[in-house]
Amino acid sequence: MFNPHDYQNCMFIACSSGVGSSKLHDVGYNVSVAVEILPERWRLHHDIYDKNDECKTLLFDFAKHIPELVKIYKERQCRGIIFTLPCQPFSLAGGQHLGDYDTWLFLSALELCRMIAKEKDAVLEFTFWENAPYFISPNQDKIITDRLNGATILQHITTVMNSLGHDVNASKIDASRYGTAQARVRGIILTQRNKRWEFPIPDEKSLVIRDVIGNGQFISLESNQFDPNNEFHRIGYINPLQVECIRHTATGCAAINNPEPYKLVNIDGSLCQGSHDGVGGRNDWNKPAHTIIQGSDSLCGDWTLHPGNLQPDGTYDNARYFSPAEIFALTGIDKRYTDAISPWARKNDKLLREICGEALLPNLVNRIFSNR
Repeated sequence: MFNPHDYQNCMFIACSSGVGSSKLHDVGYNVSVAVEILPERWRLHHDIYDKNDECKTLLFDFAKHIPELVKIYKERQCRGIIFTLPCQPFSLAGGQHLGDYDTWLFLSALELCRMIAKEKDAVLEFTFWENAPYFISPNQDKIITDRLNGATILQHITTVMNSLGHDVNASKIDASRYGTAQARVRGIILTQRNKRWEFPIPDEKSLVIRDVIGNGQFISLESNQFDPNNEFHRIGYINPLQVECIRHTATGCAAINNPEPYKLVNIDGSLCQGSHDGVGGRNDWNKPAHTIIQGSDSLCGDWTLHPGNLQPDGTYDNARYFSPAEIFALTGIDKRYTDAISPWARKNDKLLREICGEALLPNLVNRIFSNR
């Protein structure tokens, strides 16, 4: 049975169904309080983690409930906070819409830190922040710096956390050098009271796709097929016109660049108007997967497709996107988490892809927390 006294408790803001924290017990940490604003993600986290009083999962906008969170943080004997605030305002892949409500949630996060630090018998030993690389960039748009009196987000966070007695350490991290077969680069800020929290030393080589899904771990699949021995290894219907385009796309190449008549098409047969070189891209077996996004089943997304294998007729098999099971493997999710997914969510591919596309990567998280 879970014993909360065996772990350092922490609060997790924007928990994305607990994908990123799914292995934290292995390195001595427990998410004792989690906050999520989206109902399905909240429900899944609640179903998995709110057992034996392990966690209290809350459904609301944390920025509007700061006094309540301070009280719960103290009651649950938390020692620090994980912040994975929405990255869409800062992400080039997400369109970078700076200035909206989500852009400024870091100010509410800092207010939560201030209030906890002032609370009697509450301890804020560390904070962990993860976002798009722009979040920690030394060069930011005026819409940011004008509001922060000339400072960047990282400079502002540093000033506030320094005032609370925390050292601040920030870096861009490529997850493929930390036990994840995905080239996902993130901006991470580590703060710790009275001591520097160092980043772990990266691996010499990146983990690649072949390491986690290319050595017989998963059977080949095509449109509208599934593995009877793995319920998450499944592919929905793909239009035959699109299958033909993908079948003629080589490993490591993109369908947008195919010669006639195998250029990538929409389901009505019209040419895909994607403007990036990676549209309809097959990943490379010998490289990490490109960043996995929420819409990882988009054929016209950037580098969303299975690498495939050359066939005797010159085409490539696995003319499809990655299955949910393959996405789990490329994200670093293990069987403990997938076995715990609730029955109502097990067939919800949209939800499963979304939580992986927005989640912390658990192997990276564990490497960083084991270095505290």
